Amino acid sequence: MGAQQRFLVIHMTDPAAAEWDPAIDEPAMDAWLAHREGPQGWQPNGETVAGPAAARRITAHDGDVVVTDGPFPEFAEWFLGVEWIEAESMEHATRLLENHPTARIGRMYVVPTRGTHEED
Repeated sequence: MGAQQRFLVIHMTDPAAAEWDPAIDEPAMDAWLAHREGPQGWQPNGETVAGPAAARRITAHDGDVVVTDGPFPEFAEWFLGVEWIEAESMEHATRLLENHPTARIGRMYVVPTRGTHEED
């Protein structure tokens, strides 16, 4: 196995995607969890997040602090959670994530950390 790079995975809802189906997605999640604990050498570390009603937006522009409680009408999508994974490359990270249930019921953004990718 080559040198590992660290990637941030942002899990999002997608209004155009399929709904969570326990018959499909629970076995897929079980397989994902079993695979990540296997001999592949990568250990995702992440967590789900609370819904939009529990969120708070904070801005402090020019000394003016504004606090707004969620939900926020400008969001058509919502964050499901975040995860850190290690992979040999962006292509490897993509292959690791393509069977994750979020790929079917939402969308994922995969971002290399600074220092692991030349293009910031």
